[in-house]
Amino acid sequence: MVKHLQKAILGVTLALVAALSIGFISAFSTINKYQFHSHYAGVGHESFMMTQIRGRIKMQYFGYNIDNDIVVSKQFYGLFLRYGAHYFVLAKEQNTADHNQHLTARSYFIESNGENAILISDQRGVFITKSKTPLHLNSVLTGSVV
Repeated sequence: MVKHLQKAILGVTLALVAALSIGFISAFSTINKYQFHSHYAGVGHESFMMTQIRGRIKMQYFGYNIDNDIVVSKQFYGLFLRYGAHYFVLAKEQNTADHNQHLTARSYFIESNGENAILISDQRGVFITKSKTPLHLNSVLTGSVV
């Protein structure tokens, strides 16, 4: 019984090491820069810039109101693993307005075709506007490879 448990633990450990190694090797060979955006009629728009260089990632997010004033800005710095078009990010998130920082984990799917790209994330939420109405953020952002 103990030998079977040891073999199971060894198998799980080897699978985790192999999966992490594949993600790390793929991320280490990645050099990309993207710019995404989304528009909300009558409310404003948002832009999201992402730079990936050899396993490190820098992301900048800006939310604009209808008058093109910045209402939300965030920066992310961290590391990522890549599995094809899927990206898993562990980053420090900084709210640039009040300088609060915390650790965050995100996942993205990015598909690019030439200079065009789309970003899909199921971790988008709701933004409460100044008029206290909820704005459901788009899960699909369109953009380009920079």
